[in-house]
Amino acid sequence: MKQKLITFITGFIIYGLLFGVLMYTDHNLKVATEQGLFFGTFMGLFDTFILPKINVYFANRNKKQ
Repeated sequence: MKQKLITFITGFIIYGLLFGVLMYTDHNLKVATEQGLFFGTFMGLFDTFILPKINVYFANRNKKQ
């Protein structure tokens, strides 16, 4: 559980921050912050719960061949 929380927080910060910085091109800080939080949340969840299952699937698939 602690590892999942750390994975979520790092994914949230990295993805959210990068996306927010990229969206700040029109100099609207409020919109860039909202979009960064939204994108960071969902990418953090993806990185925590879905990506490990994808990696296990492809690791097992490569072992069979």
